[in-house]
Amino acid sequence: MRLGSLNDQIQTIINDFGILLPEATLIVGCFVMIILQLIYEDKGTVVKTVFSLFLLGLIALTVSTATAPGSYFDGLLVQSQVTGLAKLFFIVITGFVLLFPKGENLLKRGEYHFLIFMILLGAMLLIEVNNLLLFYLSLELVSITSYLLINFNFDRKGFEAGIKYLLFGAMASGLMLYGLSLIYGLTGTLDLAGLGAFIESGAYAGAWLTVALLLFFVGIWFKLSLAPMHIWTPDAYEAGPTPVVAYISVVPKVAVLIFLAQFVLTTQLEILDFDWKMIFSGLAIVSMLVGNLSALSQTNAKRMMAYSSIAHSGMLIIGIIVGNDFGIQALLLYAIVYAFMNIGAFYLIELFERQGFVTIKDLAGVGRKSPWMGVFAVVIMIALAGLPPTGGFTAKLVMFSSLWEYYQTEGHTYLIWLFGLGLLNTAIALFYYLKIPYYLWVHPSDAEKEFKFSPKDGTIVAIVVFLVLLSFFKADLLLNVLNQFNFAL
Repeated sequence: MRLGSLNDQIQTIINDFGILLPEATLIVGCFVMIILQLIYEDKGTVVKTVFSLFLLGLIALTVSTATAPGSYFDGLLVQSQVTGLAKLFFIVITGFVLLFPKGENLLKRGEYHFLIFMILLGAMLLIEVNNLLLFYLSLELVSITSYLLINFNFDRKGFEAGIKYLLFGAMASGLMLYGLSLIYGLTGTLDLAGLGAFIESGAYAGAWLTVALLLFFVGIWFKLSLAPMHIWTPDAYEAGPTPVVAYISVVPKVAVLIFLAQFVLTTQLEILDFDWKMIFSGLAIVSMLVGNLSALSQTNAKRMMAYSSIAHSGMLIIGIIVGNDFGIQALLLYAIVYAFMNIGAFYLIELFERQGFVTIKDLAGVGRKSPWMGVFAVVIMIALAGLPPTGGFTAKLVMFSSLWEYYQTEGHTYLIWLFGLGLLNTAIALFYYLKIPYYLWVHPSDAEKEFKFSPKDGTIVAIVVFLVLLSFFKADLLLNVLNQFNFAL
C-alpha cells in the first residue's frame, strides 16, 4: 500500500514537470550560451544576441502551453492566470534590455546573457512558489545575480556600489532566514496554505509569530527598495551598467510584489493581532516622501531615477494594501506601465551618457538640436510624473481609485493619510521629473551640443513612447486584458 502510494506520488511529480517547460527551456538555453562563450569568447556579439532573442521567443511560446492554473509538486508551486501574464511581461522586458545601446560592451560577454537569464529564471519562479523556503532560494538567485551584474562596468565605483549592495543584501537575507526559522518553529510549516490554516485556527496568538513575520518582510522590503531599506539603491543605480539598472528596477520588483500578493491573500494575516496594513501604509508614505524629496536635489539622472524608484515602490505597495481584486488589478496595471516608462527613461539616459551628457545640466539645449528625441524624453518624464496624456496618469488614477474605494469600505484613518500624502507626493515629483524637459528645451546652452542617435535607437524609444501614450488613449484595451484574468492567486 505504501509502495503504491509512493509510486503514485512519483508519477504525479513526473507529470507536474510539464508546467516547468519555460524554466527548463531557459536553463537549457543558458547552457548553450556558456558553450557559445567558450567558442567565441568576447566576440560574436551578434550571434549571442540573436540567440538570446530567439531563446526569449521560444520561452514565450512555451509559456502559453505550460501555464495551467492549479497546484503542483504537492503544493510547492501554484499557478494562476496571472502567472502566465507575468512571465510574458518579464520576457518582453528582458528583450528590451538586451537591445540597450550599451550592448556592444556587455552583449559580447556570454556571462552577461547568462546572468540576465538567471534573474529571469528567479523571477519566473518567484511568482509561482507556494513555499517560503523556495521563495527564499528564488529570491537569493535574483539577488546574488544582481550583485554580480552591478559590477559589470568593472570600475572602482561599481565595485564599491556592488559591495554596499551585497552587505545590505546579506543583512536583509539573514534577517529573512531567521524569520523563516521562527515561522517554521512556531507553525511547523513553510507552505503558504499551511501557514494560513495555522493562523486561521487561532492556535498561536503570541507576539513571536508577529516578530517572525516582520523579520521575513524585511527581505521583501529590501528587494522593493522601500525606505528605510533603500540605502543601497542610489549608489547601485548610479554605478551599475544602465541596462542592468533598468532591468533590476523592474523585473525582480514586480516578481516580489506578485508573490507578496499571493502571500497576503493566502495566509489570512488580518486575523493576527497586529495591523500589517498600517505598517505597510507607513512604509509606503515614508518611501514616497524619502524618494521624492531626495530626488529634488539630484544632478545625476541615474541617481534621480534611483530615488524615483523608491517613491514608485511606495505607490506599488498600495495595491498590496488594498488586497482585493481591484487592488491587484491596479498593481499589475501600474507595474506594466511603470516598467515601460522606466525602460524608456533609462534607454534615453544611456543614449545621453554615451555622447558625454553625464549630468542633467549637460542636457541644456539638446532638445532644440534633436527635436524628436527631446519630445520622446518629455513624454516619458511626464508619464513618470503621472500627468496626462500618458499611461502614468492612467496607472495612478486606477491605483488611487482602488485605495479610495477600499477606504470607503474599511474606514481606517491611515488609509486617508496614505491617499492624501500619495497625492501630495505626486505633486512633489513634478519638480524633478520636469527638470530634464526644462534643460532640454528651455535652459540656454553654453555650447553647441550635437546629439546623434541611430534608427534603431529612435525606433525603440518611439515604440516605448507609443505604448506609454496608448495606455492613456486606449486604456480600456489593457484594462480589458487584465479583467479577463482571475486574480485569485
